[in-house]
Amino acid sequence: MFLSKTKATEKWLDAQCDGTAALHTLPSCMSLCDLKNDNYYQLVIVDVPLFDFDAKPKLKVYKGTNLTSEQNLPEIPSAVECFYLDEPEPRIPIIAVAISSYVLFYRNMKPYYKFTVPEMDIDPLEADTWNKLQTARPENVDKLIDNLRTLHLSQLTEQSQHLLSLPEDKRASFIIQSANNDLKRLSTITSMVSIKKAANDSKSASCLILTVESSEIFILDTQAFVILHQARACNFQGTPSMISATGQYDVDFRLVVATREGYLCLLRKGWLVGQHIVKLDHPSAGLALLPIDQTIVVVCMNNYLLCYSKKGKKLWSVTLPQPAVCMTPVPLPHLGISLVCVALRGGLVQFYCQKKLVDQFYAPETVSALTFGRLGQEEHVLILVTSDGSLIVKILKRTAEFSTTDNIYDMKTSSEEASGNLQIPKKTKIFVEQTLREKEHAAAIHNSFQSELWRMRLTAARATVDVINSADSNVSGDVGMAPIKMAAEVLGLGPVFKLFLIVENISARKEASGLNVLIQADHRHYMVDRPYLRLPMLVPGAPLKLDFKVTVVTDPSDGLAPVDLTPENSFIKVLIFKTGHTKPLIASTVVMPQPEPQILGTF
Repeated sequence: MFLSKTKATEKWLDAQCDGTAALHTLPSCMSLCDLKNDNYYQLVIVDVPLFDFDAKPKLKVYKGTNLTSEQNLPEIPSAVECFYLDEPEPRIPIIAVAISSYVLFYRNMKPYYKFTVPEMDIDPLEADTWNKLQTARPENVDKLIDNLRTLHLSQLTEQSQHLLSLPEDKRASFIIQSANNDLKRLSTITSMVSIKKAANDSKSASCLILTVESSEIFILDTQAFVILHQARACNFQGTPSMISATGQYDVDFRLVVATREGYLCLLRKGWLVGQHIVKLDHPSAGLALLPIDQTIVVVCMNNYLLCYSKKGKKLWSVTLPQPAVCMTPVPLPHLGISLVCVALRGGLVQFYCQKKLVDQFYAPETVSALTFGRLGQEEHVLILVTSDGSLIVKILKRTAEFSTTDNIYDMKTSSEEASGNLQIPKKTKIFVEQTLREKEHAAAIHNSFQSELWRMRLTAARATVDVINSADSNVSGDVGMAPIKMAAEVLGLGPVFKLFLIVENISARKEASGLNVLIQADHRHYMVDRPYLRLPMLVPGAPLKLDFKVTVVTDPSDGLAPVDLTPENSFIKVLIFKTGHTKPLIASTVVMPQPEPQILGTF
């Protein structure tokens, strides 16, 4: 471990910088999670060997910059995600590694489950060709192989693709070896992301979203490992390369998919086909769907950072000083903002709040992958992996604030700003016509405004008087008497209900006496036992609980409720008044539930 050579910045602390880590990874193969359920978050990363072709990729776990665990992987993965299952404590996260056409799940860094994407249909010509190849004569093999070449390479199985790539002298042996193999056409997973299932807590259950080369999107239930929803990324053939998601599966969610052809597609809950919203001029190097304002931020390989709305409208664009390598969102809920961190070629790392540059620093080398989240016991940590294999950890200061000026490194002085003229927008024809109309009819417009204002005040005053006179509330407000509070609850399925009333004196020292309860109900619909009841003296802090039997009037012949009993008129009124007073202290309306027909038939 050595000291960081990054350029000093007042917002970030240089926590650790390990130049001997020798890590080489992809931006989608980094994740942060609490592996031991000890509230200490660790870094999960895939180390991809670049120079040793015989070496296997490894799934590594770092505690700070110390390697604590590693697991060999069969192939180079396309993405890594950490999520939680819907299970009781202790909550141990699951690590999902997307490799080729399947997803490997690890728990406690041990194999847990393997999920394979559904198979696709095999072209009849390919299946018929392989049946003939097993019994074909040597002189007819080349003709049958030419039949496979008539199909598009993406429509062939991996077995046929391998056959076409072999030289002629090795094809015969490969056909013999593959004679008993079943043809399987599986699409390769290109990207993967997780969203919460119902709650938005940090350790709540999640769903896994997979995109494959055939443009299909699979939403996977991580509890039973079955597909909850399947859709297409777009209504045309496109290969997804990146995905970003927000929301919860059970409530509402949005997915944004970037394809290799330069399209951006939006998919919402319940959709079977994504909607094409933007066609980019150049391929994307990073994609983020910001949760705060629901905008889509994408960085392209032509030195542009672009922002689009959910409908595909271009909101702003920024020209970057160097080509972008990768990007990650930086959510800062304690500041109420969400930044975008862009790593550029040459080691420059920039932070944007919308289109405004708010911070930047230099890394020793070009940053090849980065992520932001919780590491250890720190809430806001930025982890960077450079092209030379260094692992850099930076912590955001708790006192850090981000300026929203156009460019923090090219700010104008106060004298320069004072000398500049304000850019007043031009007056449109509509604005001029509206101004002339207001000048000509100023008196009429003023009188109309005053008339509507007094009418609104009169309506509000009448509503206030009606509320005071009707006493339609669950708290009494008469001056000179102890305030009374009442709560009502209805239990039962019907036709017999129990109405519970809790009457409480909420004054500090004053008692309430001489109170009565009266229950008013339409006799055609309800019968109430003891509709009138005298209450004992109520002292502060001692609630009184009462119960009343309310029966729905039913037809003796069929046991059904009256036809005119609808949810609009199925209510009763509870009045609390003092003896000798005509105005009730409390008049509360209780909505009664509809009786169950199945129960009515038994009475």
